[in-house]
Amino acid sequence: MKSQEANAIPLREILEKYGHEPVRSYHGYLMYSSPFRNEETPSFMVNLHTNKWKDFGEDSSGGVADLVMRLERCDFHSAMRRIEKSDLSAPSDPLPVPTSAGDAGTSPRLTVDNINPLTNRMLLEYMGRRGIDADIAKAYCKEAYYHFSGRKDRRCFAVAFPNDKGGMELRNPIFKGCAGVKAVTCLDNGGDRCAVFEGFMDFLSYLQYAREHPGLPPMNFCILNSTAMAGRSGEFLSRHRLVHAFLDNDKAGMDALDKLEGNLGKDTVLVNESVRLYPRHNDFNEFLQACKKKAMTAGNEM
Repeated sequence: MKSQEANAIPLREILEKYGHEPVRSYHGYLMYSSPFRNEETPSFMVNLHTNKWKDFGEDSSGGVADLVMRLERCDFHSAMRRIEKSDLSAPSDPLPVPTSAGDAGTSPRLTVDNINPLTNRMLLEYMGRRGIDADIAKAYCKEAYYHFSGRKDRRCFAVAFPNDKGGMELRNPIFKGCAGVKAVTCLDNGGDRCAVFEGFMDFLSYLQYAREHPGLPPMNFCILNSTAMAGRSGEFLSRHRLVHAFLDNDKAGMDALDKLEGNLGKDTVLVNESVRLYPRHNDFNEFLQACKKKAMTAGNEM
């Protein structure tokens, strides 16, 4: 796929694949909550005439390829491959442009059709590319088959990670979303230490890292599934003597760390592990992949 073809794919379809729907619709453009961070006031605009986006919160802008590079944290060529595999294409006819505020209320709704044990080869290969062994992924995840309203002919599938309120976080190479209620996932193994993560991919990355680095202390786990949930995890986390925070090394991660600290009991100590363990990486999964790449390079040199 050429860059020109990729950038002709409607941005709203790309954003929909990643689980983002417009908050408001106006004549010629849509407003979203930024896909790059958590925010209450939408600051991410998609121009339906030019098929370009602009994030007013950080003064950045671009097209389809730029967006996928940001969301997937990958280079241009990797982004193009993922777009090509997404089964999306430029429309043969111009897409209708909403003409008044409120049209966003008709955005497609995600419906889960089936939940199965995680055996899908493509999903397991995806987890493998993220550095996570199949048995670890299978122990904590399922596979979900779903469709969007009005598109039953386009059946999608993703890795599904359950939360404590019956909802599920859904991930595949081009989609990031949630089915059902958004909530944290707490796993109590009976210890007095708890590790907290922003998302389940970082949680699984920790388990993979622990497998390859035996001797780490036993942990309970709290997966926020969104930094917006940081203020809702205090009750579970406060049961522990130590809380080890493996959050992202960015502003959203630091804000979440502050929320965690503000909601902990006075007898609980919060430790920021991200600045200690992976200060040069954005998150645990990125750190894990760097470790594996380094180990592979060292092995090839022997």
